[in-house]
Amino acid sequence: MNEKKVVLVIDDEQVNRKILVSYLEDNYEVHEFDNGNGGIEYIKEHCRGVSAVLLDLCMPNLDGFEFLKIINENCDWKNIPIIITTGLEGIDNEKRALNMGAWDYIRKPYDKGIVKARLRNAIYRSQLSTFNELKYIAEYDPLTGMYNKKKFYDVTREMLRCNNDKKFVFIRFDVDRFQMVNSFFGYNEGDKLLVYIGKQLKDVYSVMPYATFGRIESDVFGICHRYDESTILRRIADIRNMLAKYNPEYDIVPNLGLYVIEDNNLPMETIFNRATLASNYSKGNYVKFYTFYNDKMSKAIIHEQEIINDMKCAIEKEQFDLYFQPKYSLENNKPYGAEALVRWFHPTKGMVMPGEFIPVLEKNGYISKLDYYVWEKACKYLRKWMDEGRTPYSISVNVSRVNMYNPKIVDIIKGLTDKYNVPPALLNLELTESAYVENPVVIKDIITKLQLYGFIILMDDFGSGYSSLNTLKDISVDILKVDMRFLSNTDIPGRGDNILASVIRMAKWINLPVVVEGVETYEQARFLRSIGCDYVQGYYFASPMPVEDYLKLIDSNEEFHNNESGKNKSEDSEQININALFEKNPQMEMIFGNNLQTIVIYEYSDGNVELLRVNEGFYDMFGSSDTALKIENAISIIDENYKENVISAFETAIRTKKIAEAEYERIKNNGTNMWVKLRLQYIQKIGNKHLLFGTLNDITAQKEIDSILSIYRKEVDGEKKKNKGRMLIVDDYRLNRLMLAEMFSDKYDIVEAENGNDALIKLKESGVIDIIILDLIMPYMDGKEFLSIIKKDEKYEDIPVIVMTSDSSKESQMELISLGISDYITKPFVRETVLKRIDNVMESVSRKNNRRRKNDIADKLSELFG
Repeated sequence: MNEKKVVLVIDDEQVNRKILVSYLEDNYEVHEFDNGNGGIEYIKEHCRGVSAVLLDLCMPNLDGFEFLKIINENCDWKNIPIIITTGLEGIDNEKRALNMGAWDYIRKPYDKGIVKARLRNAIYRSQLSTFNELKYIAEYDPLTGMYNKKKFYDVTREMLRCNNDKKFVFIRFDVDRFQMVNSFFGYNEGDKLLVYIGKQLKDVYSVMPYATFGRIESDVFGICHRYDESTILRRIADIRNMLAKYNPEYDIVPNLGLYVIEDNNLPMETIFNRATLASNYSKGNYVKFYTFYNDKMSKAIIHEQEIINDMKCAIEKEQFDLYFQPKYSLENNKPYGAEALVRWFHPTKGMVMPGEFIPVLEKNGYISKLDYYVWEKACKYLRKWMDEGRTPYSISVNVSRVNMYNPKIVDIIKGLTDKYNVPPALLNLELTESAYVENPVVIKDIITKLQLYGFIILMDDFGSGYSSLNTLKDISVDILKVDMRFLSNTDIPGRGDNILASVIRMAKWINLPVVVEGVETYEQARFLRSIGCDYVQGYYFASPMPVEDYLKLIDSNEEFHNNESGKNKSEDSEQININALFEKNPQMEMIFGNNLQTIVIYEYSDGNVELLRVNEGFYDMFGSSDTALKIENAISIIDENYKENVISAFETAIRTKKIAEAEYERIKNNGTNMWVKLRLQYIQKIGNKHLLFGTLNDITAQKEIDSILSIYRKEVDGEKKKNKGRMLIVDDYRLNRLMLAEMFSDKYDIVEAENGNDALIKLKESGVIDIIILDLIMPYMDGKEFLSIIKKDEKYEDIPVIVMTSDSSKESQMELISLGISDYITKPFVRETVLKRIDNVMESVSRKNNRRRKNDIADKLSELFG
């Protein structure tokens, strides 16, 4: 038996409630409330079970209009039909209620048939609305309003089925590096971009015949339309332009995979997968941002699957073998251990190189089994060599990212060394920097546990991650591995070498050995030796080799020789040991530890200056957090006016091999300026860089004295050379202005103003004014108001002002003196008196300025010397 639908009757009049209940109780479960609050509380608890509300408008506590407002503010309640039942007359109440969301309006007295019919209709509409809403949710993406994946697949499949005679193209479209948009600009901005894309696609493809489109997931959209070879490239360009217009500052690039559908009856999943496969080939390519699917892509997938299928058998039948690539010590040019590399000897395909199968195994997680195979093989070899009476060097093995997330990884590796009774220090473990960057907490914990057991940890591919220096700060690895080819892969000459030298120098400071791999030439090996590299690995010294060849190499204990190695021995012998600059020994301590003078070892190359080492005097002079210690080019912190002189001093010292000097100004970290005198002495050349010894002296105090005295001399000379001052005459009578201008035009440039307001404008426009002659009585702004304004402005307060007026009363003179005038002349004036008074005022001002200058000089010198 079906349950009755719930209806709420809300009315403060009991008789009205009883009438409505009597109409409805046979067909509905009715609940009565005498005010809106009771109804709201019931809906809060049972909102999903309420089918309709019959609501009176006039009630105490919470009336019908307030009830409607609360219902409208809650999205979960908007589909509950509200029918107004009221005795209020007038159309205005009805319109207001309907505008506030009421579904219907019934006036008292009630008609049973009308009440039941309107209630039944409202509930039916509500159910239909809910059904449509659920249907929309099931078929449409709530963010963009486009078809969701299921609906898009359905309508596309139907379109293809009904048009078997037509050719279609499927476009998989996503935003390249969409996560960067979310990271840099926030998720709200990411959503805005998706909504924008959805709108643009709807505008374009909704009017096209034979076209479907939808949002598949995240930033992935699908488009399927009739294929036209002549216009498809224009369609692709339109998508690129559409994204470019969104916001030019974002530089948003699409990534498109296109599949020209060969069989309209193919499953949608197959069609989408082929478009996805094509999109992988253009991912991250700014220029070629689209790719058409071809059969070779499927063959690549098949090839990957073949590798996966063969893998289990290959491990069981030990088709994988270890090759060893020796590491060489640059101290004696002899091998010093090796890295174990895997080779697959397939029974039908021959040797399969790691670049062919390692990425496939990493993708599907099978790499963890191959890792274990290699570790166990390495342990077996080490045990075998020890049993034969050898003292083996360490062998390093790779630990893949997948294995680093295995919670039992420490027990697994320790279990192998225990099983074969191999000292953990002989099995070195290489993990990539990127593995640490992805999950530093987990990796740090694993490394700490492994080191406690005695394993040596190498960080492979150092510098390839996003935060190399932070990695070194936060994690305690034992050895760094750096790829020579990675660091040198740049179009900027010398940059790779500079980076490599900096990494090795930094490692020296924290006592961390460095292995540079990928060494392929004599020049690279010689350069690495000159900058203090410890170990090298690469084809120049030895390629990966079978175990038998590796043992012969180790047993021979021969120093590495190459027909190029002797050609620059004389040059090598002249080089000082660069490592000595970073070692703690009595000689270095004498120079850097106990010397009060500021001492620096510089590295110079093509205008770039780097600080290799400084003494305590440097920190005393500049502070412990000085910028020069943290930047690549220390020249950049020097004032632009002196950079050329400093660079010239470096180049002179390098060219002449003698002492060179320069003076320059720079800003310290605390914002103060400092003058420095630099003396340079050449040491030697390493690669394309030059080492120089430098001493620094703080000459700021002397420069301050010179600057103060220079300013004073310039001011005095300026006063002597000054021919004319500038006079502002303020008077509303033009005749008075002409008479005064004629009197002073030989000594001053004259500026005229008709009133105080005009005078303020002329003050701003004219620049420096030396003296003002001011009338008091003027229209717009009189002299007193003008005076009160300029004496409050520090730019004008020191300008002498002489008032000329016909008011000679004592009270007026006292008031003007309080306003800061310099003198007072009554009209009519005598020419000789005016001239004399003006000269007296200006002479007094000059003496005052000279006293101020002398006091300023004395104060500044007192500050400098205490």
